[in-house]
Formats: sequence, C-alpha cells, structure tokens
Amino acid sequence: MAGVPIPELGAEYFEGVSLGDVQRTLDGLTLALLVASALTTVGGGLVGFWASRRVFAPLLNVGKAAEAIAGGRLDTRLPVGGDPDLDLIAAPFNEMAQALEDRIERDARFASEVSHELRSPLMTLAATVEVLENTRDELPERSRTALGLLSADVDRLQQLVEDLLEISRFDVGAIKLNLEEVMAIEMVIQAVSVLGGGGVPVRYDPEVAETVVRVDKRRMGRVIANLLDNADRYAGGATAVTIDRLDGMVQVAVEDRGDGVAESDREIIFDRFSRGGEGGNRSTDSGVGLGLALVDEHVRLHGGRVWVEDRLDGEAGARFVVELPIVEPPKDESDSGIDLPL
Repeated sequence: MAGVPIPELGAEYFEGVSLGDVQRTLDGLTLALLVASALTTVGGGLVGFWASRRVFAPLLNVGKAAEAIAGGRLDTRLPVGGDPDLDLIAAPFNEMAQALEDRIERDARFASEVSHELRSPLMTLAATVEVLENTRDELPERSRTALGLLSADVDRLQQLVEDLLEISRFDVGAIKLNLEEVMAIEMVIQAVSVLGGGGVPVRYDPEVAETVVRVDKRRMGRVIANLLDNADRYAGGATAVTIDRLDGMVQVAVEDRGDGVAESDREIIFDRFSRGGEGGNRSTDSGVGLGLALVDEHVRLHGGRVWVEDRLDGEAGARFVVELPIVEPPKDESDSGIDLPL
C-alpha cells in the first residue's frame, strides 16, 4: 500500500498492490534451493564414497589377505600387475608372506624330523624300562625309585614326541580326516568307557539320542582322551561328561571339580606350549602344554570349536565344551505334505 498527497485537490491518493505473487515466488525459490542443496550433498557423498572405495580398495585387499594369513591360509597372495599403485604394496607383501610360509614349513619339518629321529631311541628306552619293570621286585629300594622316575619320564617323552608329530602334520597340511557318520552318544560313551575306565558318568537328554555327527573317530577319541587327561592332571579327574543339542550343534562337555580356569587364561590355555597362569595346579605341572592345543586343532578341522567355562551348576570346577555340527537326516518325502498322484 502506497499513498501520495494531492494538495491542489485537498486529497490523498492511495494505491495497493498484492505481494502474494512475490511471496509465492520466494517460497518456490527457497524450496528449490533446499532440494538442490540436498541433492548436491547426497550426490557429493555418493561420489566421495565411490572415489574412496576406488582409492582404498587396494588397501582393503591387503587387509583381507593379512587376515587370511593370520587365520592359517599361508598361501594367500595379492595379485600383481593389475594396478601399478597396488604393485608397490603387493610385491613386498607377497615376499613377506612367502618368507613367513617358508619359515613355518621349515620349523614344521624340523619338528617332524626331530620327532621321527627320537622315536627309535625312545622305543629302545621304553623296551629297556619294560624289561627292568619285570624284575622290579628283585631291585633294591633306591633302584626301584629310580626306575619309577625313569619310566614316568620315558612315558612323558613318548607322549611329547607323538604330540610334536601331530602338531607338525597340522602345520604342513598333511592331516587327512577319515570322516564317517556316527551316533554322537555312542561315540562319546565308547571313548569314555575305554579312556576313562568306565568311572566317568555320561549324561545326555533323550533328544540327543538320535543325533548324528560326521567325524574322524580316531581324532575325536583323541580329543576326549586329552580332555579326560587334562582333568586328571589338574582337577583330580573328570566328574561327568555331558552331551547336549543346541541350535543345530552338539556339545560334548567334560566337567571337573578342580580350581577352575581363570578368565585371563581361558583363551591362551589352548595355545601351544601354554599351561595357564600361576593359579591352581597348572603352573606346577611338568607337561609341555600341547594336549589342549591338539584338541583345538582337531575340533576346528571338524568345523567346530572348543572353549572352557565355569560349571553350569555354580559349583567349583571347569567345564571344557566341544561343539560340533550335526548331520541333519534327509527329509522324508512322505512327510512333506504333498499328495502324490496314484
């Protein structure tokens, strides 16, 4: 609204103009700017994401390759010749990976060859000790004591050599599984009755009765044997072996009433040559710490895992759990709910 006085006529002149069109124009312009800003931001983000992925893709490949090598796939290598910038990283990385693989293979071969060389004299020692054991009653007291110590050390050294041979086979990839489908309960009961002397109870739910697993029976027997031996060494013996089924997996657990395993030791206890921390009897044992490492290797070869936890009933002791995948039975077409034509 605008007004102009007219003195000659003694009047005033007013004229009004509507600003609605201008306001609508400004509102439209504001909306257009907001949409353009949003689209520009999104577009810039997408372009930046694409560019960053393209730039950092070689580094992502390096990270994946390093993760694969850390997981045991020592033959992992980066491609060379596709990207000049990546070649600056790929070539030294591949050389490092090859050197690491060669070093591990040399160490594995050394352990294997030394173990093989030790087997013959150990067998001679074991036979000699056995002959002396047959005349034990004729020996004086001091000789009997020395013979007992010698016999124990020979047995321990034989077990160490066997464990080193088995570990070296894992390292060089010479392990071959003779897989067969077996009833989980039958496998565990048989192993416990042979290795545990029949004195360790095996407990399981009725729903596990028909559970089938695909395993190498000899190696899984070794797994149960090592866990029972571990309980004998450090916890006064196993108190029970339980079998449960959970989410398509079967869990075989060996329980004891020892001092348990400290939280800080529950992962490293499965490392090679590890005997746990200073708590309990583990730190005073003369073992070399390969039994649980072999358990972990065997179980992982079967697509499972192993861990240690507290007993579920809250009592003192440890619970070593082996988890294996279940072999699902084939579906019966008669139960599929489809009516077949006669």
